[in-house]
Amino acid sequence: MANFFLSYTKADKTWAEWIAWELEAEGYTTVIQAWDFRPGSNFVLDMQRAAAGAERTIAVLSPDFLTSEFTQPEWAAAFAKDPTGAKKTLLPVRVRKCELTGLLPQIVFIDLVG
Repeated sequence: MANFFLSYTKADKTWAEWIAWELEAEGYTTVIQAWDFRPGSNFVLDMQRAAAGAERTIAVLSPDFLTSEFTQPEWAAAFAKDPTGAKKTLLPVRVRKCELTGLLPQIVFIDLVG
């Protein structure tokens, strides 16, 4: 089981890789699409396995993330595992200025903007 699954969009790949690199340098394990998903594999099943198999999900927040159809189920699954936030299953990291809506504003996030 990986320590962290990184949920991000293509536009934020550099940020996601940097976060994963920093975590792995500290001895944590990560699952990140750019490094761990192989050509020919089923993208949706890979995402499901990664999200279900990680202790925590890091949501790399940006305007692109918030409008992506694929990232919404990823962070929602992490939220559903721990709706009170007691286990810190969902860890949002804001990498670009964006307006959080719905359930996301209630979750304390790490802010890398400005």
